[in-house]
Amino acid sequence: MQVLAAIIVVVTLAVIVSGRVPAVLCLICALVVAGFAGIATPGELFAGLSNGGVITIAAMLVIAKGVFYTGVVSRVMYRLLSGVDSVRETLVRLIPPVGVMSALINTTPIMAMLIPATRELEQQSGVPARGVLLPIAHATTLAGSATLIGTSSNLLIAGIAKTYGVHLSMFSFAQVAVPVALAGWVVLLLTAPLLVRERPEEEAPELNWRAEIPLSAGANSIGRTAGELGIGRTPEFELKQIKRVDQKMGLDTALEAGDVLVYQATEDGVRMLWGSPRFGLARQDLFLVSISGDEPTTVQDLEDDEDVMVVAAETTKSLRKTQARPGEMCLVSAPSADVLADHPLVGIWQKVAGKAPQTGKTTAGLIILVGVILASSFGIAPVELIAVTGATLMVVTGVLTPRSAARALNWNILAIIAGSIGLGTIVVKSGLGETISRWIVEVCHGEALLVAVVFAVVTTIVTNVVTNAAAASILTPVAITVAQSAGLNPVILLTLIGTCISLTFLNPIAHQTNLMVMGPGGYSTKTFVRFGIPVTIVALAVGIAVGYAFLK
Repeated sequence: MQVLAAIIVVVTLAVIVSGRVPAVLCLICALVVAGFAGIATPGELFAGLSNGGVITIAAMLVIAKGVFYTGVVSRVMYRLLSGVDSVRETLVRLIPPVGVMSALINTTPIMAMLIPATRELEQQSGVPARGVLLPIAHATTLAGSATLIGTSSNLLIAGIAKTYGVHLSMFSFAQVAVPVALAGWVVLLLTAPLLVRERPEEEAPELNWRAEIPLSAGANSIGRTAGELGIGRTPEFELKQIKRVDQKMGLDTALEAGDVLVYQATEDGVRMLWGSPRFGLARQDLFLVSISGDEPTTVQDLEDDEDVMVVAAETTKSLRKTQARPGEMCLVSAPSADVLADHPLVGIWQKVAGKAPQTGKTTAGLIILVGVILASSFGIAPVELIAVTGATLMVVTGVLTPRSAARALNWNILAIIAGSIGLGTIVVKSGLGETISRWIVEVCHGEALLVAVVFAVVTTIVTNVVTNAAAASILTPVAITVAQSAGLNPVILLTLIGTCISLTFLNPIAHQTNLMVMGPGGYSTKTFVRFGIPVTIVALAVGIAVGYAFLK
């Protein structure tokens, strides 16, 4: 049975690494084969679907979306980056606060906000996004492993460990992860400038879209100028007018509710403006639409349906004077595609941006996040119950709509994590895990240092080759068995594994944030290897040293 289990696990991991078959399908096939072979019962193999760690991960995805939907992160980023003029200064300002944030919520939405922020920084201050994105991605990954809710692998480890009677609290991982993160950050600061390379100057983009964006009474830009808020001018958009009733105000005028800001921009520039939390825009999606119909109308006539607002069109004239010619493109906001489907002037449409940030919900979103963190820290209730309560409150308080909350759930990731738990079950139930544990104890002679080295190195290799969920699911039960056999502290060994699972710096496909920055930063696989080697070596060394100190 152990031989068959080993074959199933090795083949599954090999196929996942090849990338030829979706990871979810590989894992399902492995569980089905194991079930028919009698290695474990269906209930045991598919127990990941009800695992507390998976439930918590799903809830935290909703909470993270709620926080980012308020636009608070982009506002904080703008203040942090104001006046920077070098890669190192940018990282010095960004890494600590972003690191703290990464320890509290999922790193994927953080990077989703930082990518456009670094693009704007490059346009406004000349600091290359290439020198910032990869170091920040690695910094968030390092910091995310410092808390129970900071990364999905920690939650998964805690969920599996709980079934073995080992309890991991909110900050159990910090004793190993924090020293590793601090050491890794230093390496990132030293090596980041080496990422910058000279690029040929690009031609200035053509600002052929006119955008007219009104300020609502709840906009947080009221009383300040567009220049102060970073919404005045970039290579992607330029403020041309501020219209107040029937008057044209100066561009340095303090903004008031009801003002209409008129921009010339690229299509990407319009999307950037739509995603800004400064305007207090309605809770609607942004669509690119093609005009249909032969009636002599203007672009603004699309607003005859009160649910539609015309945001921009390819013109230099006022939207109310721009003719709506068939086939012309506009950017409009609407609550759903159903509204556009019934619109007589809309031919085809495509959603190009999600709902505008809702700054009025900032307080509610932050209170819910802080409440989840405090309740989890003091162990008021099981962490999965606390997280689900927080996710529910995001909907009840109106921070997210039920549909937005449902869309926050990444079912592919959740399925991979649940399937990976089943893979770990195969290892345990077949007796393969016990055999591996016994072998490790014999080879290491129970020495804490050797045990720390073996688990740290193996974890780092596995996490850079396959999914971190698979690494956590397979290694967690093995680590607990080894710790109990060798008389070592199982919590410390698990936190060492959790920390090393985050050392996904050598392979761009090893972590979602790596893939997110690869294109915008212009990185190659060689870049990841060359830049990842020093931070991986230092992080491993510090992790082994700290783990050994506490394991004894």
